[in-house]
Amino acid sequence: MMKSALELAMEKTAQKEGAKPTEKQKREIEEIRSIAKAKAAEEEIMAQGQIASADPAKAKELKELSAARIRKIMADAEAKIEKARQSR
Repeated sequence: MMKSALELAMEKTAQKEGAKPTEKQKREIEEIRSIAKAKAAEEEIMAQGQIASADPAKAKELKELSAARIRKIMADAEAKIEKARQSR
């Protein structure tokens, strides 16, 4: 009996989830998260200064821009974490 694509995908996911990360991977992932948090905090602090001195319309635009930058930082970090998890 042939397995469906869904069954194959679920098996592959279960194998990935079941694999424990190595100590090296754990350290690398922690470093990636730490750097991403620092970059996000830096972006937030810089944006707050600009937002405080801006008019309301510009402040809203700056908030949205900052939020987009932070989302990008976190998405990049997640991609790096996934890559670290897959490297064995």
